[in-house]
Amino acid sequence: MEETNYTYFQYFKGHGIPVYVRLNTSSFDKSLVDLLKSLKFDELSGEESQKMLSEFESEKLAKILTINEATPGVMRQIGLYSESDQFGSESIHPKESYNVYRYRGVALMIYGHSFKEWEMGCVEDFGTEGVELATKVILMRFLSWSLSPLGVIGLWGVPVDEGMVVQKPSEASGEVVFIDVFKRLLYTQDGQKKMKSSFKLLKLDSSLRDRSIKMGPEQFLTFLSAHCSYFSYGGMTIPTRQMIQSICRTYEGLVYPAESFQPRTDLNL
Repeated sequence: MEETNYTYFQYFKGHGIPVYVRLNTSSFDKSLVDLLKSLKFDELSGEESQKMLSEFESEKLAKILTINEATPGVMRQIGLYSESDQFGSESIHPKESYNVYRYRGVALMIYGHSFKEWEMGCVEDFGTEGVELATKVILMRFLSWSLSPLGVIGLWGVPVDEGMVVQKPSEASGEVVFIDVFKRLLYTQDGQKKMKSSFKLLKLDSSLRDRSIKMGPEQFLTFLSAHCSYFSYGGMTIPTRQMIQSICRTYEGLVYPAESFQPRTDLNL
């Protein structure tokens, strides 16, 4: 890997997670770097970058995503309409040894689980306010694919005192709570913390008042599967399903009154 002009960012630097993003910061608006940092991608110093590059090949589960402004040819692919667009802005096209992920109008990512280095071409305003939600969703997809082999699964939603509220990507503003199923750790925009034994996964319901209802095993499993941030062409992978099943066995799922939910922004008032 060439390191010329690239700045490197590591997801939760200092926690031993070998997942990185690299980009030429001068090619993008400063808001992209700010957004990466808010998502817990910590910038590496020159010395830290050199150390990481020297150890990268020997790190079996390492992943690095290079973000570049799309070439004119890639830009055309990003903007083209395809049949899969009827299902939403995101699509995956499998090739022989890799996959092509596209977020229509925003980015194209080439990735393969047997490869350590992934590439992405994107619009020049990637990370700015106009495409912030799309940018976060794309970066969460990258994290979900990269963290899965480490036993970490992501659910769209936000952390709360009781555990987490599980939501749609748009409702959660593109935020994901990552759960290390085996180490019982949480990785969120608020930081890393240990999962409590009383951790609960909440589904908001606007028709409920002053009480919550425990979800049945099947309802709980279906609900989490539908809100998992791991996105794949052939449906959920076996390890992903196993991690969701483990969460369902270990923790409680509650249908919770929506009126009692305070978004994080309100907590600081």
